Amino acid sequence: MAEIRLRSILRKELLPLAQRILQISHLPLAVYDVQGNLLVGETFETEADRYAIAVGEETLGWVQGGAEAAPLASLLSDLALRAVEKKTLANEVLDRYREINLLYNIAAKLTHCREVSTVATVALEEAQRLIYGTSAVLMLLNPETQVLDLQLMVGDPAVTEPKTSLGEGIAGYVAKTGISEIVNDVAADVRYGEVVPGIRSLLCAPMKALDRVIGVISIHHSELFTYTAADLKLLTAIALQSAPAIENALFYQRQMEAARQREAKLQEQLQELRIEVDEAKRASQVAEITESDFFVRLRQKAKDLRQRR
Repeated sequence: MAEIRLRSILRKELLPLAQRILQISHLPLAVYDVQGNLLVGETFETEADRYAIAVGEETLGWVQGGAEAAPLASLLSDLALRAVEKKTLANEVLDRYREINLLYNIAAKLTHCREVSTVATVALEEAQRLIYGTSAVLMLLNPETQVLDLQLMVGDPAVTEPKTSLGEGIAGYVAKTGISEIVNDVAADVRYGEVVPGIRSLLCAPMKALDRVIGVISIHHSELFTYTAADLKLLTAIALQSAPAIENALFYQRQMEAARQREAKLQEQLQELRIEVDEAKRASQVAEITESDFFVRLRQKAKDLRQRR
């Protein structure tokens, strides 16, 4: 719970109630914020007991006075807790709405992507727009070699290897386990090995299609940076949303390549057929000439001339 949030609750939601109670009761009480600033009531000239207005382990302020100070502090603490829970619930609903809206927007952008490079570009652009980082990488898993191949990298051009074996390094570990990772200091992680210039902190999320990992998305920071669970949740959502689009793009590319191969084969067959047709046509033309009356008479004359000699 942030201190500014608690101060806001005390001043905006509890203070009007405390003022009303003191006006009605005329009790010798005073309410202070956590810094000791008087909010309502009068300063006591003599030392008096004070009771904390608190939510959990966080103190919002104090109620000072006689025996009536304790129940007032308890009442204000209960009301503060309810206010915090209400705001927390509202924030959770807002976060869920933002997450749904995020997934909808990404899905809308990915709908018309027909190439893997286009999907990768959209995914990394969205990741960097929502999560601060100095570089980002998308790698795809080759099912035959079990190696992560670099598909797209933005930011520092020297932050990652072009290939990573499954299970090696943090990216390889995430691809193998299918579990997202936060590493806020790569130098302290034994899986990372030699620290690459340009990467000190990172997030890495698996791209899954039908519970099968097809790649990973990583966000990096060149300095030590504290990434949060909320950051990882966003990156995981982007990775999961992008994976089916990658699968569709790969399928589309395979279909297009198969179509190109079929077209090339057909062109080759057509060329062979043209050659056969041309040869048959030439043979037919030669036959027509050699079997004509003129050619028969000419051949006979040539024979007669040879006999006279």
